[in-house]
Amino acid sequence: MKENKKTYQGIGTMTGTSLDGMDIAVCTFTVEEDHYDFHLDLAGQVEFDETWKTRLKYLIDQSAEVYAKTHVYFGHWMGRELRAFIEANQLNPDFVAVHGQTIFHQPHKNFTSQIGDGETIVSYLNCPLVSNFRNKDVALGGEGAPLVPMGEKYLLRDHKLFLNLGGICNLAFEGIAFDITFCNLVLNLLYQRLSENPATDYDPEGQTARSGELNSELLQQLNSLPFFAQKPPKSLGWEWVEEEVLPIIKEFELPLADLLHTCCVHIAEQIAISAKQVGAQGEKMLITGGGKHNTFLLEQIEGKLSKVGIAIDQSISDDIIDYKEAIVFAFLGLRTLLGKPTTLASVTGAEYDVITGSVHLPGRGGYSFF
Repeated sequence: MKENKKTYQGIGTMTGTSLDGMDIAVCTFTVEEDHYDFHLDLAGQVEFDETWKTRLKYLIDQSAEVYAKTHVYFGHWMGRELRAFIEANQLNPDFVAVHGQTIFHQPHKNFTSQIGDGETIVSYLNCPLVSNFRNKDVALGGEGAPLVPMGEKYLLRDHKLFLNLGGICNLAFEGIAFDITFCNLVLNLLYQRLSENPATDYDPEGQTARSGELNSELLQQLNSLPFFAQKPPKSLGWEWVEEEVLPIIKEFELPLADLLHTCCVHIAEQIAISAKQVGAQGEKMLITGGGKHNTFLLEQIEGKLSKVGIAIDQSISDDIIDYKEAIVFAFLGLRTLLGKPTTLASVTGAEYDVITGSVHLPGRGGYSFF
C-alpha cells in the first residue's frame, strides 16, 4: 500500500420518506488523493415501530414544541440503535454519518429540515458524527437535493445513468440529477389507507397494482402537474405530494388496485420522459431503492424505457442496490471530514460545489479523525 493511500471505516444511515426504518451500511473506504474505492462490510435495517411511524408521519402538522422534542427524541432513538448495532457487531468505526428524517423540504423558500439531533446522537458514540447535509447547499441557492449523485460519481464510476426508487424517485446522468415524481411515498400511503387488513405496509411485488386497470383521466391529470414542466435543478418533498398529488387522487373514487396501477404507469412514464430529456438513449440504467422490489412497477419502467432505447443494468449486487443511499451518506460523511465538497452545483443549482455536514465530536473527547 502506498504511503498516501488511507483507509477508513465509516457507518452511513438513511431514513427515507417511505418511513420503513433506518438503513445502516458499514463501509471501508480506501482513499488515494481524490480516488475512492469502497467495500460494503455489513448492512442492516432497524424498522420503525408503529409509534415512530405515526410520530414522523404527522410531525409536519404539530407545534414547534412537539417538533423540537421529536428532533431530540429521534436523536436518542438513532443513537441507541446505532450503539446497539456497533456493539452487537463488535465494530470500531472511524466515523458515523446520518441523513436524518426529512420533515420539511421547501428550497424555493430557502428552507429544508431533517430531524435527529446530532449532538444527541453522538452522545452514544465513541467516534465523530456527521449530520445536516442539506442546509448549507440550500443557503447557497441550491435545492439541497439530490445528494446521492456525488457518491455515484466517485463510487460507481462504471455507470452513467442512475434511477432511485425511494419515497420520491430521482434520476442522475452525467452531472445532471433531479427528482422526477412520487414513488413509494404515495404507493405505500394508498395501500396502507385503502387495503383491507394489509399484512404489510406496502403492496408486495405490486400484486394489487397488477390486478388493477389503468384510469386514463387520472393518468392525464397526474402527468399534467406543473412540476413536470420545470427544468432542473428541482426537487420534491412531502409538501408537494400533500398539496398537489393527493387532492387529484382523492377526486377519483377508484378501487385501490386501479389507483396503484395508474400511479405505477404514471411513475414509469415520467421516468422514461426524464431519461429521454437528458439524452440517455443507448445507456444502461442502474436502478436502486425499495421500489425495485415492486415487480409490476419495474415491468412498467422497463417497458417504457425500451421505447426510448434504454435497458436496465442488472450487474450490481442486491446489497449495494438496497443500501446505496446509506453507503453514499457514509461516503459523504467521509468527504465532510476530509474537507471535500459533498454536493454538486450542476445537480443542486448552488453557487458552487459545497462542503456540507455538521461535525459532532464524542462527549469524552480524545479523538482525532486525521
